[in-house]
Amino acid sequence: MRIGTWNLKLCPSRDWPRGRSIADWLDTQHADLWMLTEVHPDWDPGRMAVSPPRSHDAEQPKRWAGIRTELPLTELPADSSDPGEEGLVLARVELDGTSVLVACSVLPWKGCGPYWHGLPDGQYAQFRSVLDHHVARITAARHPGEPVVWGGDMNQELTPPLWAGTNDGAVTLRAAFEYLGLTTLTQGLAHLNGQSHSIDHLAVSTGLLTERVEVHRPQVDRKDLSDHAAYTADVVLPRT
Repeated sequence: MRIGTWNLKLCPSRDWPRGRSIADWLDTQHADLWMLTEVHPDWDPGRMAVSPPRSHDAEQPKRWAGIRTELPLTELPADSSDPGEEGLVLARVELDGTSVLVACSVLPWKGCGPYWHGLPDGQYAQFRSVLDHHVARITAARHPGEPVVWGGDMNQELTPPLWAGTNDGAVTLRAAFEYLGLTTLTQGLAHLNGQSHSIDHLAVSTGLLTERVEVHRPQVDRKDLSDHAAYTADVVLPRT
């Protein structure tokens, strides 16, 4: 199963010129499962699950997180009672008769308050409150022994140098992956800016075998298609 995550920047429509270029590049990767962030909800009708409307522009067709897949997909209902829900989409996919729980997240960044209502004050407090909610939702939705794939724009490096996140955030995010029994595939990979490690992550259950992890910087006419790199990995479910 080829998986990937990419922040598409500003929720483009596939009908826009940049959106068409993004869609063309995504097709070149032949991924079975994309965890896309800053995504238009109609990016790929029938093969997409998306997070709830964003609190600061709820009437706009924009979402923080989306799961796009060629695999059989069942979207899991959102829990609208927590402000962290707008940054999360959960779904279950079927791979060779095995269900896999998939989560795509966007976590708070410095100065996100005007764009994400209902969060506490302070960068780390905001980050921690949403992360805790996402971990709780993944834990509650997971079937016993079910493999998990979690990706998205976490807005937090896992190791220094830190450009976007905090030291406390790095410790807490690593602990969250460990708590869920996940191996992080993107730790130590580069951010698009070339000055820090990735703040976008792919993490999979330790029972999933990883064959290849790659960093991509898609461009058109020598211009980056997004302000984030894209990350892909090939993973295998061990035979049981």
